[in-house]
Amino acid sequence: MSAGDVAVAQWRIAPEHRDAVAGALAAGTRRVQLDVGGPGRGPTLDDAVLTELGRHGVVVDALAVNRANDLGLHRDGRPSSECLDLLLATIGLARRHGVPAVHVPSFRASAIIDAASFTATAQVLARCADEGGPDLLVLTESTLGADDAVALVSAAGAPTVRAVADTGNLVDAGHDPATFVATCRDHGVLAPAIHVKVPAGVEPGDVATRTRTILAQVDGHVLLENDYRGRADLLAADVAAARGRDTARRPAPDPGGADPGGADLGAPVARSLDHHRSTLPRTRPTEGASR
Repeated sequence: MSAGDVAVAQWRIAPEHRDAVAGALAAGTRRVQLDVGGPGRGPTLDDAVLTELGRHGVVVDALAVNRANDLGLHRDGRPSSECLDLLLATIGLARRHGVPAVHVPSFRASAIIDAASFTATAQVLARCADEGGPDLLVLTESTLGADDAVALVSAAGAPTVRAVADTGNLVDAGHDPATFVATCRDHGVLAPAIHVKVPAGVEPGDVATRTRTILAQVDGHVLLENDYRGRADLLAADVAAARGRDTARRPAPDPGGADPGGADLGAPVARSLDHHRSTLPRTRPTEGASR
C-alpha cells in the first residue's frame, strides 16, 4: 500500500486542542483534525488557537462538528436551525484559516434512520456546501452503506460533498469497508482520507495489531482514530505503522530542516504549546465517544 499523509483525530487524544496537538507531534505527525468542541465536547475552538497552531506549522486537515451528534442535524424530518447555525459558523472559521474541509457526522441525534432524516441531512449538506464555496469540502459520515452514501451525496447536489469511510464505524454498522471505499471512489465521492480505527469490542492489547492489519489494506491518506487517551504508546505505534506502508517512497529528511511529518520539530513546538495550555477552559468531554 502507498503511504499518504497521516493525520490524527484530536478528540481521540485529548479534549484540549493544544494537549492533543502536543501528543500528535510527539508521536511523529503534525497533521490533525480538530473538533470545534462546545458543551459536553471540550473547549470551544476559536481563531486564537487556530492562529497559534498555524504559526507552529501544525496542519489542520479538517474541522469536525461532533456536537452535531448531540444537537441533531434534523428534527421532525426537517433541518435543525440550531445545528445548522453551528455548522455555518464552523465553515466560517475554516475559511478564515485555510482549513480545507468541515466534517459533518450523522450519528446518535443526527442518525439517518428514515426517508425524512435522509432528505433533511441532504438539505443540510447542500446548505453547508453553498456556504463553503468551491474550495471547501463538506465531509459526511453516517451508518449508511456504500450505495446509500453515494445517494446521499447525490441528493445534496454539490461536488464538494464527500462521503467518509471509517473502518471501525462501517464494520460496527454491518458494512464492508473495502466495498464502501471502492463504491464511493468509483462514483467520485470518497473523502480524501480514510478514517482508520478498530471496530468496537477489540481488546486494548489487540488494537495495535488489528490496526496494522487494517492499514495494510488502506491506500493513500489516513486519519487515525483509535482511542489514544492515555495511550501515547499506541498513538506512536499507529503513526509509525501508517507511515511504514511505503517507507521506501518517503524522501530522506533534510538534515538541515524539518521532517514533513513533524517529528523533528515536535519537542520545541510541544514545549511552546505547553506554555499556553493553561489558557484553555476545561470542560468534561462526552465520555468514551468516538464521535
